[in-house]
Amino acid sequence: MLDDLEHAERFIFLEYFIVAEGEIWDRLSDILCRKSGQGVEVKLIFDDFGSMLRLPNEKVEVLTRAGVEVKIFNPVHHYVNRLYFNYRDHRKITCIDGDTAYTGGANIADEYANIVERFGYWKDCGVRLEGEGAWGLTREFIHMWERMDGEMHSEHDYYRPVHHAAAQGFCQTLVDGPDDNPNAPAEDLFLQFITRARQSVYVTTPYLAIDEPMMKALCLAGDSGVDVRLMMPGIPDHKFAYLVAESYFEELMEHHVKIYTFTPGLIHGKTAMADREVAFVGSVNMDYRSFQLHFECGEVLYGVPAIESLLEDMDRIVDSSELMTPQRMAERSVWRRLLGTVLRLFAMWM
Repeated sequence: MLDDLEHAERFIFLEYFIVAEGEIWDRLSDILCRKSGQGVEVKLIFDDFGSMLRLPNEKVEVLTRAGVEVKIFNPVHHYVNRLYFNYRDHRKITCIDGDTAYTGGANIADEYANIVERFGYWKDCGVRLEGEGAWGLTREFIHMWERMDGEMHSEHDYYRPVHHAAAQGFCQTLVDGPDDNPNAPAEDLFLQFITRARQSVYVTTPYLAIDEPMMKALCLAGDSGVDVRLMMPGIPDHKFAYLVAESYFEELMEHHVKIYTFTPGLIHGKTAMADREVAFVGSVNMDYRSFQLHFECGEVLYGVPAIESLLEDMDRIVDSSELMTPQRMAERSVWRRLLGTVLRLFAMWM
């Protein structure tokens, strides 16, 4: 991604939940400042809560002095309403010149590149789009920028792709947010993957906090003979949230759902695949916050070679994971089981 940014000529748009100082930030900041000085239109959106205490104001001021335009999503100190406080911009988007775009699970911080270690080996996933496939993410960045009262330098059509890459299959940008409620496009997508699968459904997610329809869909798929696999962290980053996830495991296993915990560390990638035909890569966790409270994004892929690459990646995850079993669940302490059951009542706030 940094190499693509070095070659930007028209514009650079970035939208992230977490932006943290460190080696990645220093390299990125240098590129953004230089490109702005060269006349490239450079815009950055980051979430205030996600980046709180991780990006000093001085770092932002360096950007703005260089001409980079910065918007901070939903500043925490502006609001008393606790519900609105929970509406966060969880998207991860990079758009370059209209011809290239990135999305996935990774934010801008050193741990995502394993430069520093926080929870063992950090396993994430993302997708790079070229040509017409990049327009969806560019368009959604523009919509977010304008809803935050930002101004674009040109008409929207200026930001469309210039080059058209040859491709097999197609991709579709998916976005979701609290303003879509009671509709939940991201949750509906996961439900469609699960209920329409004939052979397999594979999901990677760092968190699991789901409602009854999603739970029922997973169980029915497992009972019908579909190979349902959930791949989750072996070293979680949020201990209480992981206890909530564990509270679902026993029922899922009773219905033949296989749960793998990634032994080397944290799975942070948010991906899903059904029947090796259709896949999703994006920012959506399998929990209430992503489905109901956060602004999210991702790409639905159909019939593209990247699906096979994703399958190979998932196979490697399984090879490096330990299968959850009733015996492993029974070995948990009483307090751990009890706490998980209690915390599940507050799952939507975790």
